[in-house]
Amino acid sequence: MADPRDDLTAIADGARRTTKLPPAQTLRDRSDRRRRRRTAVTGVGLAALALVIGAVVVQAREQAVAPDRGVVAPAGQVPPSAVPSVTASAGPREILTGRRQVAIVVPGMNRAMLAIDRDGDQVRATTERGVDDRARWVLRPDGDRFRIVLAGPGGGGQTCMTVVHDAAPGSVRVRTCEPGAQTQLFTIEQEADGSFSLFQGRRYVQVVDGTNALVPDLPEALTTTYEFEDRGPVVDE
Repeated sequence: MADPRDDLTAIADGARRTTKLPPAQTLRDRSDRRRRRRTAVTGVGLAALALVIGAVVVQAREQAVAPDRGVVAPAGQVPPSAVPSVTASAGPREILTGRRQVAIVVPGMNRAMLAIDRDGDQVRATTERGVDDRARWVLRPDGDRFRIVLAGPGGGGQTCMTVVHDAAPGSVRVRTCEPGAQTQLFTIEQEADGSFSLFQGRRYVQVVDGTNALVPDLPEALTTTYEFEDRGPVVDE
């Protein structure tokens, strides 16, 4: 019967013949190189992590310290939001002080404006374009009534709406303003809907259908009311 120890010895001898380990110094060199690579990789990773953490801390500190100042304009300039609008329209109270130019609009006639005839002196409602110089008025107080003065720079006298009792139902024309002329004084009253009515004496000043003329002597009740659209401050006269 074979001795089992002989089998184990044979196996060990075979393993030594097939597996030849490198010298001990070679194994130590390989181990050192692997350790250095791990150390280098670990160092780079820690450095990158430190940079990221530093950037986050700085950003958080800036947000905590610096208040939100909104839009900051360059030195010597005012932010746009702080500049008051120069195109804001005046309200009715300011319009009735005589310091604003207005367009007198007829809402029920496709927002036609009261303007002087191109080739005459009569006042009519018109939707014609390019009539601004003939359709800007100043509502100038005179006691409890108003003179309706054509807006524009001075130098030639002022022109006022004037009631003329000519052929019925009369007409409203422009004449040189005269301090004592009662035919140039109008009462302005605000209606419930916010529009305004014009009176001359006891009669409404209204627009006649067809000719669109502004007249003072129609016998019927109120049919025309007006709105005043702001056209800016009065030009120095």
